[in-house]
Amino acid sequence: MLLALVAGSPAAGAGAAAPEISSSAELARAGYYQLRWVLDEADVARYRVEEDSDPGFPDPVALYEGADRATVVSGRSDGIFHYRARATLADGSESAWSETLTVEVAHHPRAQAFGIFTVGGLVFLATAGLIVAGTRAERRRERQR
Repeated sequence: MLLALVAGSPAAGAGAAAPEISSSAELARAGYYQLRWVLDEADVARYRVEEDSDPGFPDPVALYEGADRATVVSGRSDGIFHYRARATLADGSESAWSETLTVEVAHHPRAQAFGIFTVGGLVFLATAGLIVAGTRAERRRERQR
């Protein structure tokens, strides 16, 4: 289940207001989702988005740095991930950190995935069998004419 919970984070910047950060889905069952962030300032030079498994960000990893305002996160295993964003303005000053966005990734159970795969295979085989049977029946009818 994907939770987009907004909780306060340390505001370590003083310049501009903090960017707003959000996620594209409420349920990340496939391990990928889009993060979006924006700061209503015209002079944003770049953004930095960080990820950590701890909401206090003791050991953050830079997930993205650049001028874009969105990225796709993929390849995540089951777990809880925390994100925050900060803007660097054209004058070099930095905004405060955004509020923390928490995303939980919970993949489909393997049994469910294999069950869907099996049903799909059976539907494929049944469809192929009907096509072959229909073709044979049509050929027999043509020979009898």
